[in-house]
Amino acid sequence: MIRSLVLALGIVAAPALAQNQPESVYASFHRAGLAGDYDGMLKYGSAAHANDLPAAERKRLLRVLARLLPPRYAVVEKTVDEGGKRAVLRLRGTPPQAVLGTITLVKEKGEWKVDEANWAER
Repeated sequence: MIRSLVLALGIVAAPALAQNQPESVYASFHRAGLAGDYDGMLKYGSAAHANDLPAAERKRLLRVLARLLPPRYAVVEKTVDEGGKRAVLRLRGTPPQAVLGTITLVKEKGEWKVDEANWAER
């Protein structure tokens, strides 16, 4: 009985833990960027950059961003600092866009948030 309860709790908790991993947080941020959904990006972005741009500039930037982001990518490397407050993901856009990404995430109120996302051609 107790074993079943522990297994059931583990099954319920596992998706919640997976959603708060740096890779899954960036995946949600990335999908919002591809869709041009600035509000969606804000949900996964750090508070430090929440009000960086005026609304009109955000819309223009998102149109450009949606064209430049690789539609698919692979995580090449993940580094989390010893305190668990900062993570860096190294990504590679999958063909036909051979670009490299460096994504920095920070912990805010116990949740990973995208602080910087930089993509560049190799």
